[in-house]
Amino acid sequence: MELSIKDKKENAALLRQELICELTYEKAMPSRKQIREAICAATGADPALLVIVSAKGGFGTNKAAVLARIYKGKEALAVERGHLLVRDGLIEKKAKAAKKAAPAKK
Repeated sequence: MELSIKDKKENAALLRQELICELTYEKAMPSRKQIREAICAATGADPALLVIVSAKGGFGTNKAAVLARIYKGKEALAVERGHLLVRDGLIEKKAKAAKKAAPAKK
């Protein structure tokens, strides 16, 4: 697996860096965990502050486009969408509220 960073933008308002990467792999598309490890190794980022927004592989090719964000601190992660944080294992999935009991029939 080979990762190359195509574009890196600094977003000072949201305290993050936005990365556009190209991933080349041999057989199957790597898992999100493997992609996170490759990005952290290439950038030196803390894994707890890295969020993978998308990883899209092309049909019949061995390349994928990856969009990732590296935040400056834990507080800055609050602006990120919750389901992305759950996918990357940064937060636990919230349990749904218990269903209300149906009213008794007379």
